[in-house]
Amino acid sequence: MVRRALIFGNSYIRRLETFTHENCDRGWLNLGLDGTDIQVEFFGLGGGTLRPGNKCVQKQQYMHIIEEYMPHSVFLQVGGNDLSSENEPVKIARDISVFADYIINCYHVNHVVIGQLLPRYSERPEAYYNNKVYIVNKELSHLVKERDNATFWHHRGLWKNTPDLLLKDKVHLNDEGMEIYARSVRAAVGSLSRTCNVEQTCVANYRL
Repeated sequence: MVRRALIFGNSYIRRLETFTHENCDRGWLNLGLDGTDIQVEFFGLGGGTLRPGNKCVQKQQYMHIIEEYMPHSVFLQVGGNDLSSENEPVKIARDISVFADYIINCYHVNHVVIGQLLPRYSERPEAYYNNKVYIVNKELSHLVKERDNATFWHHRGLWKNTPDLLLKDKVHLNDEGMEIYARSVRAAVGSLSRTCNVEQTCVANYRL
């Protein structure tokens, strides 16, 4: 049976979906994964946050895609926009972890992968924001360590060289950076496709 994976989050995901469509001739359709094994769906909200507000991804108008798509696994990229106004990064990390648990428990998702937050160079002072990112990532890695239904995913190649991989807004990835990011997310989704019990999830969803 074909597995279903949902890539869910903020503008990084919206731009990732655009990247895959624009580069389908280079093998990026379905994130470059075998569609007979795993089907990929995207939902990315520009400016998306976990905190209450117009762009809160936890609103039902956005969460309904999980209920409708019934994914076996979810890749989650959230939290970066919240850090712009949040001075307690450990709390943000815990909020992300709780959100992952909500997805697992309420939508019968087998596995959630939480994507590493990436640095920005648009904030002033930039070191303050990026220090908070470091704390969030460290805490998230600790929170999901040794869990069998959640994983923290490091985006290799997108930390040390980040300034050279960003657009002029110093937040979003340029073409080179997006290709690295796409490869990272593809590796994450490919890894969780091997851990999902498809029959178990389908039965759980059927009972809803």
